[in-house]
Amino acid sequence: FDNITSRVYNFCILCHSENIREHPVTMSSSKKPLVVAVVGYTGGVGNCLLAAMKQISLKPFALVRSSTMKINQGVEVPVDYDALGNQVILEATKIGGVPVIADVTASSTVQDQYHPWLSKGISVCTANKGIFAGKEDIYQSLLVASSTSGARLCHETTVGAGLPILGTLASLRASSHQIHKIEGVLSGTLAYVLGAVAGGKMTLSQAVTNAKELGYTEPDPRMDLNGMDVARKAVILARIAGLPAVELDALSIESLVPPALESCSVEDFLSGLSKHDEEFAQKVATVEETPGSRLHYAAKVDLQAEDPKDRVVVGPMACEKTHPFNSAGPDNLIAITTNFYSPRPLVVQGAGAGGDVTATGVLADVLSCQR
Repeated sequence: FDNITSRVYNFCILCHSENIREHPVTMSSSKKPLVVAVVGYTGGVGNCLLAAMKQISLKPFALVRSSTMKINQGVEVPVDYDALGNQVILEATKIGGVPVIADVTASSTVQDQYHPWLSKGISVCTANKGIFAGKEDIYQSLLVASSTSGARLCHETTVGAGLPILGTLASLRASSHQIHKIEGVLSGTLAYVLGAVAGGKMTLSQAVTNAKELGYTEPDPRMDLNGMDVARKAVILARIAGLPAVELDALSIESLVPPALESCSVEDFLSGLSKHDEEFAQKVATVEETPGSRLHYAAKVDLQAEDPKDRVVVGPMACEKTHPFNSAGPDNLIAITTNFYSPRPLVVQGAGAGGDVTATGVLADVLSCQR
């Protein structure tokens, strides 16, 4: 422990079962075999997932991409998600195994299949955050389908890639902790930009241009600067923490995109951003008037806030010298305050993006389905 926080590193947690998961090194013969279909295997995370599975001698039963699928090393056929589910169940029944579908796409079409798959008893492990930050009634229906069938719904990697964030929250709640507050730096892009403007090292426009040139942003940097990706993660955190009635479209989200530049071309946005440098520099300087203080772009879930509008907030956050965020650097960092972790929060910190860490996080979820 350091003198500010309690830090958590390098352990694996099951995200939605509220159980700590084992860290398997090899496939144990005492466990049921896994029958795994990988959806999105040709993408960056998909390739990393297949490589990780090969490392532990776990062969995929089915490989699925946007238009075709290949089952049990057969020929490619047009995608049929209903048939895929049936084939996975049939194989699992035949060998006494566990049916699992791993989704490493960003497709809403694939997410539409989660409910029928779970209802059939197929566990779903995914890095696709959309449905978990979507309408709460749909999210709750997935939990009911999972609970009813006994299939697992694992999405640890929807917040912080492979970092054990969601499972940590679930385990804290299951072990009698009362979650008071969650604060998170959840965007490496925004962490870079806010770090670059700290102390007047760069202007906002220079920092955004550099981030784009380094490949840290989306092709349109406004997709990062508007805070929506952070907001989706905040919704997921709030729901795992037990906060009811959280909807993305009702959140307080402060975008870093000036209103005048929201609808123009990417080129006009980049060229016009410098007109807003002085205003943003003043905001940073005001925070830094207090020695050691820094401005970070973060999400805050405050379960004790009296005003519902203050329970989930996303935007620039002024942090005093001792705040954990000031030691985050380019990492993702989550600080969880509970009745027991107070005043020093429990902190989970590390790389929050990348193909390998995301893929191995999904794989850890897949392996947890053996239990």
